[in-house]
Amino acid sequence: MRAIEDRRKTKIRKRILKKRDGLSEAERRDKSKIIWSRVVQTWEFQQADSVMLYANFRSEVQTGLLIESTLAADKRLILPRVNPGSPELELYFVEDVCEQVASGYCGIPEPVVDRCLHTLLEEVNCVIAPGIAFDRFGGRLGYGGGYYDRLLNALSPAQARVSIGLAYEVQIVDEVPQGFFDARVAVLATELRLLVENR
Repeated sequence: MRAIEDRRKTKIRKRILKKRDGLSEAERRDKSKIIWSRVVQTWEFQQADSVMLYANFRSEVQTGLLIESTLAADKRLILPRVNPGSPELELYFVEDVCEQVASGYCGIPEPVVDRCLHTLLEEVNCVIAPGIAFDRFGGRLGYGGGYYDRLLNALSPAQARVSIGLAYEVQIVDEVPQGFFDARVAVLATELRLLVENR
């Protein structure tokens, strides 16, 4: 059963990454701007004193405007870092992206450890997560490392209610295969809609 599920996930990843990578730079920029405008108006974002975001990589939804908006609103910005020796994402406060973020694991933009203050998941008021594919019920399919599944599953019930997934509409599928450890997001923002599952 697990092998069948893994094969389904692999097929979805390949299919959706091909679609996402096929978007032009201009399309990604324009769609990301619309997604940004949706997210900053959500209750989930507005109520948060601290927002965990990601610095986009490759063809992911671009988060530059969200990062700028978080800092401009005097919210605390938290970015994750992958430590290959640990199954958990490390979290750091970032105040200056230019000075405190650099290419890290697999080329992903990440906080520079000796320039940032380490923090804990308990400090996060809103999680904004990437993914390869999502469904309209908040099901999320990541890259396969399990980092965000572990983080999302570790959220308190109050934190889980303010978890937001970002995706282009081409990343939405009918159903994401969900195993026991696979996590969902409460809100999904695309350039066409805002889906709220657990508010």
